[in-house]
Amino acid sequence: QPLWLKHPVRAASSRVLAMSSTLRDRVSLVVAAAIAGSQLAHGQPYSFIVTGACDDNEHLDGKFFVKMGNTLGGSPWYKATGAEQYVYYDPDCGGSGDGTARWVFDKDRPNMTRATDLDGDGQCEYYARFDSVVKSEPPESGTWTMNCDNKWVEKFLVFMETTSTTATSTTVTAGTTGVTTTLAATTAPKGAVAPKLLALSGACDYKNNLNGLTFELQGTTAEGEPYYKSHGMNYYIYHDADCDGSGSAPRWVLDGDRPSALAASDLDGDHKCDYFARLDDAKSPAGPATWRMYCGSQLGWSDVKLTLSEVSKTSTSAKTGDSMMVLSSAVGHSSVAVAIAAAIFVAAM
Repeated sequence: QPLWLKHPVRAASSRVLAMSSTLRDRVSLVVAAAIAGSQLAHGQPYSFIVTGACDDNEHLDGKFFVKMGNTLGGSPWYKATGAEQYVYYDPDCGGSGDGTARWVFDKDRPNMTRATDLDGDGQCEYYARFDSVVKSEPPESGTWTMNCDNKWVEKFLVFMETTSTTATSTTVTAGTTGVTTTLAATTAPKGAVAPKLLALSGACDYKNNLNGLTFELQGTTAEGEPYYKSHGMNYYIYHDADCDGSGSAPRWVLDGDRPSALAASDLDGDHKCDYFARLDDAKSPAGPATWRMYCGSQLGWSDVKLTLSEVSKTSTSAKTGDSMMVLSSAVGHSSVAVAIAAAIFVAAM
């Protein structure tokens, strides 16, 4: 019997120690996915999506944070998928001995061997903080103090717990030039199932710059509808129940203004229905549909058949892949350990 099946944790630990830091980071996502299956089976939350950040910290909005483990003090800590952004609890972020305990958003990974000043910088430097004596979990919602354009301002953030709608699985591909891990679980904010990526085509000549843009799911609005942002440009697709706040019909809109995740109507706050295009009476913006789009002074508002095609966001490994393994979510602790060990052995091949 292979060592990783007979003594999975011991074997996995020795293999992790021999890995580079980059490979350890990749494997950590695999481990998180395996642990997540067990946690979800017992009703324990393991991930969330953030909304409500100011424009200066727009990179935090819509990010998917996954629990990676517990700190030395026993609090959970989270990492954003695909980014070096972290949420963790620090009893004394400056390490002075008289600091205020708080949850923080930080660009630095917390050190699991430190009891205070978890990022080891000797100062309280982060994106945002939430002072709290509750260390067991971050607040579901609340007023955070956030650094916005070099000013500390209060922002109301919402942590939307996510839940798995299918069995969690993780694909690990090891190649001669790199390793790729893909979280294959279908996850979405509670009460919402939406495509993760949409590619736009069919815009009129006046708005030809929209064609080919890819819109990525950022989170959900206050009414529970998904909203999207284009890659590399400030274009948004969202549902507005009343775009001017005075009783207008509900519609999907293509806009240049970021929607509020907290407002119930007039999501861009301009008190008018001002946007590039709209789609009335639709459950989802995805697919082909006839939108009403502004196509310049000559054509004015015109009926245009736009297509928002769902895009598969698939990671592929480097040129040569010599092994692939799919790990189903584990329910028992022993099967989680085996899953973790198997993932590490495959990733490190």
